[in-house]
Amino acid sequence: MSREERIAENEAFCRDLNKSKGDWLSGGVPEAAFRCECWRIDCAVRIPLSKAEWDEVRSRAERFAVAPGHTANNIEPGVETVVQKYEHFWIVEKLGEAGEIAAQRE
Repeated sequence: MSREERIAENEAFCRDLNKSKGDWLSGGVPEAAFRCECWRIDCAVRIPLSKAEWDEVRSRAERFAVAPGHTANNIEPGVETVVQKYEHFWIVEKLGEAGEIAAQRE
């Protein structure tokens, strides 16, 4: 498995763990602490997101919520781009093969 594939799989795994918290928000909980969906499988950072923020992240299968600075570009340039920066989290979008994997795993 290539590094790009591993990065995409790690982030998709974290996204899968977060999906149940997204369901809580649909049930009326105003905010939930989501796992950072960065490339590092050992990342333990939690990100507070509202329903509107979660919906923005989930608007595209290639997008992930990460803690500020938790991008994979320093280890695999061009694998993702930051599409939105908020004070407490960033939205990254997977590109190329990693984007295809992320879309398939959705």
